[in-house]
Amino acid sequence: FKFGHRRAGTTDDLIAIAAEHKIPVYVAPLYRCGGDRISSSAIRKALTEGDVGTANRLLGRPYMLIGSVVKGQQLGRTIGFPTANLDLPEDKFLPRRGVYAVNVLLHGPSSASPESSIPKPLPGVMNIGTRPTVDGIKQTIEVHLLDWDGDLYGRTMTVELQSFLRPEQKFDSLDALKLQIGRDCEQARLLQA
Repeated sequence: FKFGHRRAGTTDDLIAIAAEHKIPVYVAPLYRCGGDRISSSAIRKALTEGDVGTANRLLGRPYMLIGSVVKGQQLGRTIGFPTANLDLPEDKFLPRRGVYAVNVLLHGPSSASPESSIPKPLPGVMNIGTRPTVDGIKQTIEVHLLDWDGDLYGRTMTVELQSFLRPEQKFDSLDALKLQIGRDCEQARLLQA
């Protein structure tokens, strides 16, 4: 275990600093999962590479993005795949740009089911990227819920990553993009079945 500037701090340093402030320290042993060392660095590396399976295995749960649904350009709606644009904290670590199969938990009131207080996981597809086919400038996180129809604006959404489907790419036309999104949705359905 190392910490601090240039990772110069050691476990002994931490124990000494904590003792000065009468703070107890417990040094946990190194944990492994399937032979892999469990560490934040290994988890970040897996997510950077789009290896959601390894990241989730090391975490012991799906990697999650939690944010509020905000209004976007509403382009997805015009091509038959409405998306919820997720507003995340600026310091949230994002996985590799691309398309993911996800499970989504919706929080907050819903006119569709006001009596339901326990969120039910909903399958979906998420894109992280700059949307090069339409503008290619600002990075967005957009989620399309499969078989969902309703207003999501202002609600909090927990997005659990299940699988990396493909890297972000630029298409020659909106029709080509629409065709690929349909394929992505079908692949996500198969993975969730």
